[in-house]
Amino acid sequence: MISISRAGSFRGPVIVLGRWVAFKFARNAKGRACNKYEADLYRSTTDQRRRLLCPVLWMSPGGWLLVMAAAEPMADMMSLDDYLDLGGQWGSGCPFEPKPSDWGWYQGRLVAVPVH
Repeated sequence: MISISRAGSFRGPVIVLGRWVAFKFARNAKGRACNKYEADLYRSTTDQRRRLLCPVLWMSPGGWLLVMAAAEPMADMMSLDDYLDLGGQWGSGCPFEPKPSDWGWYQGRLVAVPVH
C-alpha cells in the first residue's frame, strides 16, 4: 500500500510504501533543515534515545530527500502516563509532544517521528 501526504508546510510529499519505507521530500530550505535535523538527531544521539526514534536510513546531499523506516501512525493521543514514561526514557527535556502526529509504531514499540 502506498500513502501520500502533502499536508506539511516544509516537506511534501511524504510518500510511505507500506510498512517498509517513508520518503520525505523537502519543499524549501526549512524542509531541508527539518530533514537534516532528523538525520543528525538519529545519528548523534545515544543508543537509549535512538530506540525511541524512527530509524533514518539515508539522506541525500543537501537534505532534499530523507529516507526513513516507515512507522504506523498513532490513532489517538497517548495517555499522560505513557508520555511521561517515554519522556523518562529519553531523559531530560523530551522534545516530542504526546500528539499522534509525533509518534508511531515501529517493530512493536512507540517511536518519535520528529517534525522540527
